[in-house]
Amino acid sequence: MDKKYFFFDIDNTLGLSISSIIPADTAYCLRQLRRRGHFVSIATGRLQCDAQHFADRYSIPAVVSDGGNSLSLDGEILEMEGLPLEPCKALLRELDERRLPWAVVTDNTICRYTPYADYPCADPKNYMKTVVRPVAIDSLDAVYKITYARPADEQNEPDRQGLPHLTYLDHTYLVEPTDKGKGILNMLKRVGGRPEDAVVFGDGLNDISMFRKPFFSIAMGNAKAELKERADYITDDNDKGGILHACVKFGWI
Repeated sequence: MDKKYFFFDIDNTLGLSISSIIPADTAYCLRQLRRRGHFVSIATGRLQCDAQHFADRYSIPAVVSDGGNSLSLDGEILEMEGLPLEPCKALLRELDERRLPWAVVTDNTICRYTPYADYPCADPKNYMKTVVRPVAIDSLDAVYKITYARPADEQNEPDRQGLPHLTYLDHTYLVEPTDKGKGILNMLKRVGGRPEDAVVFGDGLNDISMFRKPFFSIAMGNAKAELKERADYITDDNDKGGILHACVKFGWI
């Protein structure tokens, strides 16, 4: 059997919703893929530390995280790059001017820092810890993520500064890197894998960048319609054995 290089999104692909729990049949499938000699990696928008915790829990050796901006292998960080700094600072300044509360992730922890005591953080699915403290925009030397309150009035939308935006919890925007495909290519170079041997699994709009040729792309049954349109194959929902079914169907296990 030819060796394949598998890259799995976490939330709603491997994991049940936004959590660290994966179905038993999925955990079994991951173990079998590794026993058959395949390469197994996460490909997620989550911050490196959070993705690494998930990977360690399920003995997944490789991690493409931060939406493609970070790589780690066997627990060692190989690359970790933040968002472009000056556009981030410009966005934060404008958010202040428009009185739109924001929070920023500036280090490799799940803490986000905000100067706004009323920053929205009520949704229990939000895995980030919100810390209220002063944040000096001009002194920032790294930004990994930004979240900010979506304006009620569309006329109050700020200039996005060319930064990728995703709708997020608590009626906020999430600004984070979204080129998982780039991160996968960089990981393949590190481990000597061929792009045509890569298999990617995903469900959301932030997975679109890895649904590209020559990767073989598999959309979960619960995936967004836009992703399914780009997929080479659509499997079952992630909580109905979708990953196991696809791997059995194509003879990978």
